[in-house]
Amino acid sequence: MSLSFSFKLLLSLILACMSALSLADRITQSSPIDSASDATDHTSNSSEQISNKESPVSSNLISARGVVLQIDQSNATIKINHDPIAALNWPRMTMPFRLKERSLTAKIKEDDIVEFFLEKEASDYVIVKLSKQNSTRSSQ
Repeated sequence: MSLSFSFKLLLSLILACMSALSLADRITQSSPIDSASDATDHTSNSSEQISNKESPVSSNLISARGVVLQIDQSNATIKINHDPIAALNWPRMTMPFRLKERSLTAKIKEDDIVEFFLEKEASDYVIVKLSKQNSTRSSQ
């Protein structure tokens, strides 16, 4: 009788663990997509500007928008006053970002409004895609 109970208990634990793992997998797969769509909902022309045939946007990238304050080509960095980034729970702030490639700023200048995409690299976020926006931003 105790063997049967132990077997049932073990089987119940295995099933509970499998359910928990399945749920965790669904949460981690849907979160980046939901967060990315929340972040892009506040930008204009996002669907046209995001779809770039040369470099498709990965679902792991985080979309953001802001104003370029400074470009440092020699160090491959750009300082941006960005809007809140919901996917990272970041408020509006000014901060420098590293660029994946120096050439990303070829058509960008200071005071341009840009949409950019961040990718997690080690303990930092790096800009992997950057595009100038046509709309204006109210000063805050």
